Amino acid sequence: MEDPVVTAAQLAFSVRLKESSDVSENTRNAQAIAKSWRGAVHKLDPDRFQIEAMVTPELDQKIDIVDTETACAYEFKVSGKNAWAEFYKDVVKVLMWNQHRKKKLSCLVFITEKKFGSPFLDSPMPRAYIRYLADQGLKVIITYVRHG
Repeated sequence: MEDPVVTAAQLAFSVRLKESSDVSENTRNAQAIAKSWRGAVHKLDPDRFQIEAMVTPELDQKIDIVDTETACAYEFKVSGKNAWAEFYKDVVKVLMWNQHRKKKLSCLVFITEKKFGSPFLDSPMPRAYIRYLADQGLKVIITYVRHG
């Protein structure tokens, strides 16, 4: 069964502008893709999906999307560049969320671009970490979006 949140990410990503050497143009483009994705997911069911859910005010960190029905967090790193660092940070956000709440998250879906993300995230250390987190009760899924 397809995940509607991941499908929305792929759709938002597929209308992405072509690569540019202009860093600020790429940043604006990534922000527009993320905003489009969050808006599409909100439209799916605004009562089910929390958009930019605050981990805790003192940490000043947000999770892109929390599915309140499945207790799953979604993070979308539009550019696969530095995806490995964002991945670890996003895992920590979920761990901190769970530390400060009675209703725990049981799943994290990390979405990023395949071209840049895959070489770093499909390697032994992240895979070992994902197995460790599963043993601790947190299911982590890495999924990729592609151009076109």
